[in-house]
Amino acid sequence: MYKIFSLLLIILVGSVVANVHKFKIRSNHTERAISSLIHGTNIVLDIILQFGIMDTCGHLCDLVTEKTGSALLGLVCTVGCDFLGIEEFAKLMQSADIDPIYYCETIKLCPINDDGDAKFKSFTILPSRAQTGSTIDVDMVFVTTNGTGTGEMVIMIQTVDKIPLTSGFLSEAKKPGTYGERITIDTTADPDCDPSREQCELWLEGTYNVTVMLCNGQCGSHHPHTTLYDTGRGSFTLYEE
Repeated sequence: MYKIFSLLLIILVGSVVANVHKFKIRSNHTERAISSLIHGTNIVLDIILQFGIMDTCGHLCDLVTEKTGSALLGLVCTVGCDFLGIEEFAKLMQSADIDPIYYCETIKLCPINDDGDAKFKSFTILPSRAQTGSTIDVDMVFVTTNGTGTGEMVIMIQTVDKIPLTSGFLSEAKKPGTYGERITIDTTADPDCDPSREQCELWLEGTYNVTVMLCNGQCGSHHPHTTLYDTGRGSFTLYEE
């Protein structure tokens, strides 16, 4: 149940980050979609302002489904509301700054480990020099002595043209041990990016600095059960023929 609900959260209720651009990337984790936590929270708040606190979770979450057109978002609402109760759920929504991992932990579906730890044992970027349009692999190995809580892995790339790139992935709670991870970066320009509407990463010649953060909870969150375990850094260089 935890894994299924976690996937729903990551797919449906990823947080919105200002001035950050998505890029083509692959990982063995589930990517956090830039989607509707804030939108969903605003829908709930609008319903509460318009109708007051509903008499039942079913009534409230049916309206969420109706207004968003998303049965899955309605399900996320229902699971949380049924667990917390309608009044506590409304209070949580009114905080307006919840993140998907904290939400999952609050309704007791995501494990918490405040004594967890994780340290990178190795951090390698290959190839370190490649032609534009190539794929770049970020290979990491980290060790945890006490296990980890439900968390996030975030990759950030400092680009030549100064367009900030970032992507986040759910990291499920882990037992003590050694774990390998790989993130693959596609340096082909996105043909679907419209420069008249947004900044488009062109993957120009030059050096790209890569930072990966491994966190307990959502990286950068001010909520409980949030810790930066470790940070890995490296770089790669692109050239044109």
